[in-house]
Amino acid sequence: MNDLIIPCIDVAGGRASPSSGISELSDAADAVEIASFYLRDAGGPIFVDVQEPWTNHETFLPLIRALNETGGQFWVTVDNGYMPSADAAELLLKAGAAAVGLSTTSVEHPSVLHTLAQRQGPDRVLGVMNVARAGEGRWNVAIRGGGQGTDLDAVVWAKMLADLGAGHLLANSLDREGTGSGYDLEMTSAIATAVSVPVIASGGAGTVEHLYEGLTVGGARHALVNNLFHSGAATVGEAYEFLDKGGLRVSPEGTAE
Repeated sequence: MNDLIIPCIDVAGGRASPSSGISELSDAADAVEIASFYLRDAGGPIFVDVQEPWTNHETFLPLIRALNETGGQFWVTVDNGYMPSADAAELLLKAGAAAVGLSTTSVEHPSVLHTLAQRQGPDRVLGVMNVARAGEGRWNVAIRGGGQGTDLDAVVWAKMLADLGAGHLLANSLDREGTGSGYDLEMTSAIATAVSVPVIASGGAGTVEHLYEGLTVGGARHALVNNLFHSGAATVGEAYEFLDKGGLRVSPEGTAE
């Protein structure tokens, strides 16, 4: 299965936000249509970032159900990784999410992540880390979408998230996010080296070359991609063609070679 690349769709009010620049779409803000377009080339999960509070769940739970009907696999986070309880997270899973991403909640209430992992298994829990450089070879975790810093060392926190039961870790660079200048390879590598669970490189992908770098130099198992695909600048298929030419394959065990 091709799961090295994880496309990302930001949604609010049941619609993609902002609208996509993919010319082939009939409705550039239809998250289901965008997901279906990605699924033509993607064999792995699609990350859905719901940018509204949990109190609006009656709006976005139907969207998750509609996305699930495409046959794809969706990893979902809500309101900057906030989830009021493990029970609430399970509503997302029941709606069709393959996994739930926790960021702010994992820091403020780590027992929620631990309880969810115990109930549902690690594969259904994604530890999301927003990370900012704090000095030479050091990074700290931020919460609330990066709006509030903490003194948590990112590498130490990555180990704790894995111990709490997260089956994957998404390491998002706040320094690189939105720049198109490439992933923070030093940060990604430091986290990937520190934990045994798969790490997802995130924040800064602007070219297909950046994906290759994240998966090789950065040591990530997956590469999260948002604007590069959403803008229509490149397709998932083109990205996989580039990785293939670079010698990256997916082995029967599901690891990049």
